Amino acid sequence: MRKIVYTTILALTALLACSRAEEGTAPQTIVPLYRMMADFSSMSTAARDSFMTADSAQIRAMVEVIGGGSPTADQLTRWSQSMPVTIFTPPTDSVFPTLAPLEDTLGIILARAGRESLDLPRRSYAAVVWGNRRSIVINGDVVLIALNHYLGQDYPGYGHWPLYMRIDKKPGRLPYDITEALVASRYAYDGGTNATVLSRLIYEGVLAAVKMALVPDAKLTEALGYSEKELEWLDENQTEIWRQIVGQNLLYDTSEITADRLVAPAPATSIISPDTPRRAGRYIGYRIVSEYMRHHSDVTLQQMLRPDFYTDQAVLIESGYEGK
Repeated sequence: MRKIVYTTILALTALLACSRAEEGTAPQTIVPLYRMMADFSSMSTAARDSFMTADSAQIRAMVEVIGGGSPTADQLTRWSQSMPVTIFTPPTDSVFPTLAPLEDTLGIILARAGRESLDLPRRSYAAVVWGNRRSIVINGDVVLIALNHYLGQDYPGYGHWPLYMRIDKKPGRLPYDITEALVASRYAYDGGTNATVLSRLIYEGVLAAVKMALVPDAKLTEALGYSEKELEWLDENQTEIWRQIVGQNLLYDTSEITADRLVAPAPATSIISPDTPRRAGRYIGYRIVSEYMRHHSDVTLQQMLRPDFYTDQAVLIESGYEGK
C-alpha cells in the first residue's frame, strides 16, 4: 500500500509540474473511459444507453483497437469484466486519482502548438486500459491514452518486460508521448525515394525539439527518453558516437534497417557499441538540430517538420555540428 501511495504522489507531482496555467490556454477534456467501462456491467439499462450515446465516438475508437466491430451493450459488458479491465483499473485509479493535471498539461501543449502554427487536427481524448502494447493510439478523430502503460517501472505487471521498456512506463512520460504522437501523426516522416539515415536522424531530432518547445517545464532526458545517467554518458561520448557513425559511412546509407538500429527502441545502440545507450541516433539528431537552431534563430518548428528541411543535406553543414 505504501508503494502505491508513493507512486501516486510521484505521478501527481510529475504532472502538476507540467500543468501550471498559461495565458490563452484551456484544459482539454479527457473522457475517463476506462473508469466508465469498469462500472458498465453494474449500470442500469438507461445509464448504459446514455453512456453509449454520450461517448459513442470514443467507445467506437476503443472497440476498433481491442477487437473490432460495432460496440454493443453485450460486447461492452464482456469487456468490462475482462482481465485487462479487472487487473489494470485499480492500480490506474491509484496512480491517477484525477486526470485534471494531464488535462491542464494537454491544454498547454495544444495552445503552444497553435502559437507555433503547427496544424494539429482537433481531436477528442479518452483514457483507457487494455492489453495492447501501444500506449497512445490515434484512431480517426479520437486519441486513446492507455494509462496502464504509465504505472511506474516497478509495477509488478511489467515484470515480464525487458528493462529498456519498463523504464519508460512512468507518469512523467505521458506529456512527451502524447505530444510526439500528435505531431508525428500530422507530420509523419517522409524521406522520399532515397531517404537517408541522416534525414531520419534530423527528423527524430526535430521531434525532440518540438517536445522541448511544447511540453511545459520540459526536460531533455524525458524528451529523448533517457535517464540522467544515460544522457550524461551520451554527452561524454558524443564525439566517439559521431566518429563511429561517420566512420561506418552510415549517414548517407539508405537502408531503413540501418536507421532503425540507430533510433528504434532497443536495449542499446549496438550498431555503435554494446555500451551505447538505446536510440543514440535520436540524441545525435537532436544535437544537430539544436546547433542548427542556434545558428538560425528564425527557423520555426513548422519549417523543420517539412521534408524539404530534414532531407536537405545542407542542414548538417549549416548546423556546424562535428560531434561536440
